[in-house]
Amino acid sequence: MTGEGPAGAPLVRLRGIVKRYGGVLAADHVDLDLWPGEVVGLVGKNGAGKSTMIKILAAAVRPDTGHVLIGGKPAALHSPSAATRLGLAFVHQELTLVPAMSVAENITIGPGSTPRWGPFVKRGAARRSAVAALGRLGVDLDPRTRVDQLSVARQRMVMIARGVRQQARLLVLDEPSASLTDEEISHLHAVVRSLRGDGLAVLYVSHRVEEILAITDRVVVMRDGRVVDDRRAAEFDQATLVRSISGSADAAPPAAGRAAADPGAVGERLLRAEHLTAPSGVSDVTFDVRAGEILGIAGLVGSGRTELVRLLYGAEQPSSGQVFVGGRQVRISSPRAALREGIVLLPEDRRGQGNILGHSITGNITLPNLRRHRRLGWLPSPSAPRERRSAMQMIDQLQIAASDLSQPVDTLSGGNQQKVVLAKWLLHGASVFIFDEPTAGIDVVAKAEIYALVVKLAAAGKGIIVISSEFAELVEVCHRVVILREGRLVGELAGGAISEHAILEHCYDAT
Repeated sequence: MTGEGPAGAPLVRLRGIVKRYGGVLAADHVDLDLWPGEVVGLVGKNGAGKSTMIKILAAAVRPDTGHVLIGGKPAALHSPSAATRLGLAFVHQELTLVPAMSVAENITIGPGSTPRWGPFVKRGAARRSAVAALGRLGVDLDPRTRVDQLSVARQRMVMIARGVRQQARLLVLDEPSASLTDEEISHLHAVVRSLRGDGLAVLYVSHRVEEILAITDRVVVMRDGRVVDDRRAAEFDQATLVRSISGSADAAPPAAGRAAADPGAVGERLLRAEHLTAPSGVSDVTFDVRAGEILGIAGLVGSGRTELVRLLYGAEQPSSGQVFVGGRQVRISSPRAALREGIVLLPEDRRGQGNILGHSITGNITLPNLRRHRRLGWLPSPSAPRERRSAMQMIDQLQIAASDLSQPVDTLSGGNQQKVVLAKWLLHGASVFIFDEPTAGIDVVAKAEIYALVVKLAAAGKGIIVISSEFAELVEVCHRVVILREGRLVGELAGGAISEHAILEHCYDAT
């Protein structure tokens, strides 16, 4: 199934693409056309086949059958560098930058790409080239700045600038707006429209249906490895697009909803922070979370949300202030100390920080719990049967979609990877769960599943903290929301007073 694009021939054509991972059919005879000067939205539930198609275009994997044509000719996509030479550029959801290198070095990196004079890098030429590429995107950045000093939004612009400098003809953006503010998303969209106007083909992958309808010319929907819908974006509205993605007659998946948890069931105070202050950007913050409560932490990028989480989880130490767990003052000197106190973090970067990608599902779930799975009480070696039983128990409890316990966790969809992170901490017996951007890069159906799990945890007496840049998410599941601005707590909302408008008013000091 292929939709109509602009006049002329497609830049990229995929025909009959089939890809299997063991018994899983990730791509089932996929046809897809991408035209110059067109933004195509690629959508679908996690596991629908979107990532497989991106990996095939990027030459990270090869299809079992089928072929790719670029400019009407068969493309030999035998390596990522071959894809680059053919004019394909990729901005992946997981940023692929070298943190310790400068903006200019990251933009001009690559064999044959860095300006050189013999064995020496022409640093001046590299900086001028980087500035030119950034200028085309309307981004003003010092090319000498290290990229680990940039915001996520600006790091994504550096990756796009790399593709622009490489004279890409197709730009693939995989969840580019994840963790960005509305203002940053608006700038990203302006850049995409500008590139489309310059004749680039853009493949835009996002789980935000409203964003897909706002920025794309055509939408391609995948489900179970197949293209099930391919038509002009103007022919969709949010309800019909969600129906197409989910394959359900319902206009939207069932929401967990704040009403699913009983505010009257909120119990004892599990965690309290008093006057927490740190040089990284947290100033005199006081709040608590109780058993059975879902507390949201809101704020714009740079508000201090991430820094506050680092203090609670022991990744950074406060210059002043105290933390109390169960009424006892504690010193959380490290993540290990936080874990001893029953505080666990489900990080935004579930691939890089939440799981060990090359390891099995069983290995990831039982890794923090090896002591309870020893073969004998005094032997350090684990019992494989005990580990398998525990892993199977958590897979059943959280309904993790997997074909085998030994399946590498990086072959799971984003939603199921998040469930694996949750499984290991449930098995550990934690009492306070910190969710940092819990549904970033997760489809609308998996979001509802994660919301339901969060509500279920609270109903079981756990204390839940949710940090999210999607304020609608906080409205959906939280009993209370505290708002940070410039490192300070500037507002608190509870119950029916929680709304996106009210949160934004506090964020922008408009109350």
